[in-house]
Amino acid sequence: TTLLYIATDAYNRYCSATGAVLDGTTGLLRITSSQFSNLESLFFTINGATFEFTANAQLWPRSLNTALGGSASSIYLIVADNGANTGSGLDFINGYAFLERFYTVFDTANNRIGFANTPFTTATTN
Repeated sequence: TTLLYIATDAYNRYCSATGAVLDGTTGLLRITSSQFSNLESLFFTINGATFEFTANAQLWPRSLNTALGGSASSIYLIVADNGANTGSGLDFINGYAFLERFYTVFDTANNRIGFANTPFTTATTN
């Protein structure tokens, strides 16, 4: 998946905290430029390690807005509802947008995954 899916209760808090509204055309959350200037990082704790997903990392690439039928000048977010509440076993799915920001190793022989920061982890572009 491309998006970053979080638990329903976390998604509802995220929408409330950001002021984001669901855009009916794109299916993505939309915020204003003033809301973006107040957008804070999301933090994911995975096996005791915390990973920061910066405000800019939460944005859909604006150059692709019209490819989704959206407005070229709108600000869309890549955070979505995964349909399950926190603690149900599926708290989040870190999709392609997350994988662009963190080096990811899939160790299938040992049934584990590893993440590390990259120069793009805190990049101000998307």
